[in-house]
Amino acid sequence: MNELKTRIEHEIQRQSYACLLGLKVEEAEEGRVVISCEKRRDLLQQTGILHGGVIGGLCEATAGYAIQTMMPDGKDLVGVEYKISLMRALAADTVLAAGKVIKMGKQLVVADVEAYNKGSDKICAKMIFTGMLIDKER
Repeated sequence: MNELKTRIEHEIQRQSYACLLGLKVEEAEEGRVVISCEKRRDLLQQTGILHGGVIGGLCEATAGYAIQTMMPDGKDLVGVEYKISLMRALAADTVLAAGKVIKMGKQLVVADVEAYNKGSDKICAKMIFTGMLIDKER
């Protein structure tokens, strides 16, 4: 297992919401990650598809983890804003979110995330995420 994947797995374990969603790291390299979420009854809306709030949480987390692969030591990340478009139902047993950093500034960072049903190449959700790097509390 590569060092970045191990680091992101550790970050997931530090976040109770990511653990609640059951997020798992599928791939990790500098500036890019793929995160998965398993379909569970408690994550669905009334029609049996993944709830929009879960999709937002998955995509936001994926953006943050992609950024963390490039973050300087001594920094932490907080979200500033995001925009998500939900284009198709995420209804597979496993859904994937692929995130990549598109701008790594000294203070502001931007990531792009696309979510898919596993086994399909059709984009179901698209997010643009902006975050701010802050000094880590010691």
